[in-house]
Parts: sequence; C-alpha cells; structure tokens
Amino acid sequence: MSGTNSILVAMSLGVLGLAAAFLYFKQELARRRSAEMLLLQQTQRERLVAEIAQHIRRSLDLDEILATTVEEVRRFLQADRVLIYRLWDDGTGSAIHETALSPYPSVLGQTFPEEVFPLAYHQAYASGKTRAIPDVDRADVEACLADFVKQLGVRAKLVVPIIQENRNDASSGNAAAADSKPYLWGLLIAHQCSRPRQWDDWEVELMKQLATQVAIAIQQSELYNRLQQLNTELEQRVGQRTAELATANETLRAEIAERQRTEHALRHTNNTLQALIAASPRAIVMLDRESRVKIWNPAAERIFGWTEAEVIDRPNPLHLANRESDYATLHASVLQGAIYNRLEFCQPKKDGTLIDIIFSAAPLPDSEGDINGVVAVIADITEHKQRDEQLRLLQSVVVNTNDAVIITEAEPVDAPGPRILYVNEAFTRITGYRAEEVLGQTPRLLQGPKTDLAELQRVRTALARWEPVTVEVINYRKDGSEFWNEFSLVPVADRKGWYTHWIAVQRDTTGRKRVDEIRLALEREKELSALKIRFFSMASHEFRTPLSTVLAAAQVLENSQAEWDNTEKRLRNLHRIQDSVRNMVQLLDDILTINRAETGNLAFNPKPLNLELYCRHFVDEMTLNIDARHTLTFTCQGTAIPICLDEKLLRSILSNLLSNAIKYSPKGGNVELSLAYQPENVLLQVRDRGIGIPPEDRKHLFEPFHRGKNVRSISGTGLGLVVVKKCVDLHQGTIHFTSEVDAGTTCWIVLPLQTSNAPAIPNPINNASN
Repeated sequence: MSGTNSILVAMSLGVLGLAAAFLYFKQELARRRSAEMLLLQQTQRERLVAEIAQHIRRSLDLDEILATTVEEVRRFLQADRVLIYRLWDDGTGSAIHETALSPYPSVLGQTFPEEVFPLAYHQAYASGKTRAIPDVDRADVEACLADFVKQLGVRAKLVVPIIQENRNDASSGNAAAADSKPYLWGLLIAHQCSRPRQWDDWEVELMKQLATQVAIAIQQSELYNRLQQLNTELEQRVGQRTAELATANETLRAEIAERQRTEHALRHTNNTLQALIAASPRAIVMLDRESRVKIWNPAAERIFGWTEAEVIDRPNPLHLANRESDYATLHASVLQGAIYNRLEFCQPKKDGTLIDIIFSAAPLPDSEGDINGVVAVIADITEHKQRDEQLRLLQSVVVNTNDAVIITEAEPVDAPGPRILYVNEAFTRITGYRAEEVLGQTPRLLQGPKTDLAELQRVRTALARWEPVTVEVINYRKDGSEFWNEFSLVPVADRKGWYTHWIAVQRDTTGRKRVDEIRLALEREKELSALKIRFFSMASHEFRTPLSTVLAAAQVLENSQAEWDNTEKRLRNLHRIQDSVRNMVQLLDDILTINRAETGNLAFNPKPLNLELYCRHFVDEMTLNIDARHTLTFTCQGTAIPICLDEKLLRSILSNLLSNAIKYSPKGGNVELSLAYQPENVLLQVRDRGIGIPPEDRKHLFEPFHRGKNVRSISGTGLGLVVVKKCVDLHQGTIHFTSEVDAGTTCWIVLPLQTSNAPAIPNPINNASN
C-alpha cells in the first residue's frame, strides 16, 4: 500500500513539473512575442518618422507634407480621424488638414471659437504637454469641450502640440532672438470614434516625434517663404532704382531723340523725294530760270536717251519737232506762274527717233515764295497710242468679220456655264439671235437634241483645264433650224496670268459639211467598187480552182473504171473533192462572218472556258492534218484564271492564225502557240519562222482580200486576219504583229478576263490537271 502511494506521489510531482515547465515556456513565448511586437512597432514607427523626415527634406510644399503626415498617422495608428489644428493669433483655430474614415463627419476647413481651446491651455501645451484621453465619457474634460467632441462622434483622442522653438527667427529673420519663448503653432490630434481606446506610450511618443518633424517642416517652409519675400522685396527695390535711373536718362534722351527725329524726318523726306524721282516711270526734269537742267531722273534717260551726266547743269536738250520755240515759250509762261497739264507733243529722242509724249509742268518756288525754276513730268505714250490703234483695228476686224465672235465670262465651267458678254454682228447673221437677246445668257441656248455630247464633254474638259479647244457640232438657230457649227475656244488671261474670259470664234460649216459628205460618199463608192472588183477576182479564182479539182476528180472516177475499182485511188479522188468543197465552205464562212460583223449581227455568246485545255485539244486536232515538215507546240505559263470566251469565235481565231502560220512557212519548221495568264488578261501568241510580212503590207493586214506581195503562188483569200480581227474586237481584246521578211511572224492577242457583256463566273474554272 505504501509503495502504491509512493508511485502516485511521484506521478503527481511529475505532472506538476510538466505543468510548471509548460507554463514557463508559454510565458517565455508570450514575452518573446510581446518583445517582437514592440520591436516591430518601434521599427515601423522609426520608418514612418524617417519617411516623413525625408519627405520634409525633399519638399518645400507645406500642404503636401501636412497631408502626407495625417494620412500616414491615421493609417499607422488605425485611428478614425487625424487632423492638424492650426491656432490663430486671435484665439480661434481651424482644421487645416484632415483625413477621416466614413461615416464620421469631416471638420476640414472649419473655424472654431476660442472656447474650443481656451488660452489657458496654450502655456501648458507650449511647454510640451500632451493629452491622451482613452474614454471621453469617463475623462475629466470640460463640459463645453466634451459636448463639442461628442458632436464629432469622438470616443477617444490623443493631442500632441506642434511647437516652434525660434518663432521670431522664422518670422523676422533676426538671429539675435534665439532666446525667444516656444511658440504653440498648432496641434496634431488623433480621434477614435468607433470605441474608447487606451493610447500606448509608444503611440504618444510617435505623435510627439511626428509633431516635431511637422514643426521643422513648418519652420522650413516659413523660412523659405520669408526668403522668397526678401528676394521679391530686393527685386522691387532694384527695379525701383532702375526705373529712377531710366527716368533720369529718358529726359536726357528725349532732347537727343527729338533732334534725331527732326534730322531723320528731313533725311527721310529728302530720300523719299529722291526715291520717288528715281523710281518714277515718268521722266521728271527740273530746270532753273536759265533753262539749265538740275534734275534728270532714270526714266528721262530711258525715254530720251541722254544720260544724267550729259545734261546736268547744261541747257535743256529737249526740242519739239518742227516747233523749237514752243519749249522756250512754255518755260517763260511757267516762270510767270502758269501750270500746264497733259499736253501732247511729238518729241525727238537723242537718236532722232520721234516719240509721242504727254507733258505737264509747274513753277518751283523757294522758301520765300519766289519762283526759281520749273519742274516737268513727261510720259512716253508711243506704245499706248500704238495699242490704241491695234485695238481699233482688232475691233474693226471683230465687228466686220464673217465669223461669229463670242466673249464670255471665265466661270462657271459647270451648269449653267459662263455668261455671254459680247457677240458681233456675224453671230446675229448666223444664229438669228440679236445681241440683246443673248447677253447674260449662256452658249447652251444654241444646243439641241443632235448636239454631240462627246464633243461637248471635250469642251467642258478644256474649260476645266484652261486649254484651247476646237470642235464641230450641230447647233440650232433661233428659228429651230440646224446648222453645223465649228468653233474654237481660247482662254484670255490678264497681265498677272489670271484667266478672266473665254473667246469663241464660230463658223457656219454646213455647206462645207455637205461637200465633205458628198466627197466621203464618192470615196466610199470608189472603195466599194474596188472591193467588189477584188472580191469578184478572188472569188472567181478561189472558186474556179477547187471546182476544177472537183470536176477533174469526178471525171476520173466516172470515166476510168480502174480508178474506181482501185480503193486507194478512189479514196484519193474523193478526198480531193472533199478538201475542195471544205475550202469553198471555209471561204463562204469567212465572207459571212465578215458581213455579220459589219452589220452587227455576228453572234457573241461568251461562256466559262478552260482555255488551257481547249488550246491543247485544238493543237492536237490541227497536228493530225499537217504534213511532216511542220510541227505544232503548245506552252502555258501562269496559274489558270477563270475566263469567259465564245468558243466558236475562239476556234476561228486559232484556226486562221495557225493555218496561216503553217501555210506561209513553205519550208516547214515549228509553229508555236503559247498561252500566258496575267492578272487582268490572257495573252495568246502564235509564232512561225516563215516568209514574214513586208513592211509596206503591214498597214493593210486587216483589209479584206489584201495579200502580201511575197506570197507568190501560195493560195489564200486575204480574209483570215479580217475574221480574226472581228472576233478579237467582239471579245474587247487587241491584236498586233511583229514580223521580219524570211525570218517569221509573231502575233499577240490580248483578251480581258471578263468582258462587259460576258456572264459572271460563279466558280473558278478547273485547270487542265482537274
């Protein structure tokens, strides 16, 4: 029993020991955590103070520093409101910076009476007093202050003074006032509105440190402002002194300037007069009482030919033609006070050439009013009189000419067009319109249903480009009758190059037009007669030859039983008949094709076509019908592109070109057909190495029944290329040749991928490989 008790006692002691150890470790852990928290808070507090101090050193903007301080303090202390309360000299105060959480009211900018912070408290706070109130309801707070903070919803508050140690230095800049009393600038206040709060010593210490930094910032800002004020005052004093010196100098300069202005005005007047005399386009001559030349300007040199050096201080060289005494009489009259204006004379120049002049003269008085000379202004009007004479002649031509002359405004080009300003009598004779009926109208009143719109568009284009143009159209007279009207339009520009008018010269060409029509009809009749002769000559030859072949082959088969019984010979004669008939049918087809194309009845039915595959098949088909001397090759370049073509017309194009290439290569050789796809066209090329085309025949390639002079005995009709040209034109394509005699010919045909009257291609055409 005693052993059991011993064990229980030992176990109890062990448990107690463990409990004591656990409690010790727990307390130690709490102490360490408390120490870490204190260390962390101290570190954060020191960091906050350092940041604000650094901010103060970086910036002189006091508002920015105070705003940063209240925001950082509120965030660090987790307070509901932090503000800086500024105390004014009259005892009142204002919240000049504040940060507050919602929904607590803001007091920023409000001014509070002296009772909120009585003067009795100033001395205590100026000595460094701080006040921490954990619970406003339980603290010993004056009734008025308690009511005030309750209105703001404050439950706890912490107040720290902002003190300036050397206020006098900051405000007056006097270094001798270093022993002045501390100055209470304001308060740094933290509010807790959500609950009572016990303020820790480190929080109070933090607020005091921050208040010290704020005081430093305030003093620094005030010193800076004072420095700025002193600098401004210094600048004002310097400016005032400078103004005084400037005023003193101004009086002295005024007298000098006045003299200089007088001298300058005199020089300017003299220079102006000299410049006017030198630049004047009219001759200016001044004579003294003895008629000696005192002034002779450049215009006088240019007009009369004497230089200034030749006439200055010498007798006047001017003498009127055949009236030598007139200048002396005029000179004497002007010296008596007479004035002459715009007298016209004929005056000889230095070289004896006579010129027309306008002469004006006036007396020249001195400062006392006595006349001591004569000044004359002379203008050369020779060219002016010549232009007047030319204008009179031109006016006579315009009035008396048989062609109508119309002058219009320069604009507008578009409807309704430029207005008519002048018409001559010939216009009335041609159109029947009197001048008063058309002035202010536009030339469009002469146009009618048969007036060629294309020619009018040419006129409109020329008007827009300020270019001359000549057209011939059908216009209408006042009575409605038609007449052919050829007119030329020319723009007229002023001296500056600005176009101001259009001049139209119109001629009634109805009679000439009728003569031209008769002449063209006769020429067409001659061409038609020549064409008929060539046609009958060709037809008689081209039909007689195959008909003779047919007749001979038929007679052989009819009269020779041996020829009929011999299968090979019978087939040879039958093939001759078939070939001859086929040639005649081809000739008739060509003639019909040309006739239908000329009359506009040639059918054109473009459809989607695999052009590469079609060309390959056609070349293979042609290869079966040529002899061993010739070879046909086909090449294709580029990626196949959908195209619409008339297959029947394409066959006529290829058969005629390839047949000609083979026929006119009597020595044999290779005939090449190539196809090339381009972005908007396809290019067909046929090339041979035959006899070529002589240069004199190339301009007649597309004339019916025309054949080259070097074809000799090679049969043909002269219709193949005409058919090809008609078929290419229907496809809206182009055809051209290059050729060299005895070296060969190359033909190029360019066809558009989509013609205007071709159907739309819904899907891409498969290429040959598909």
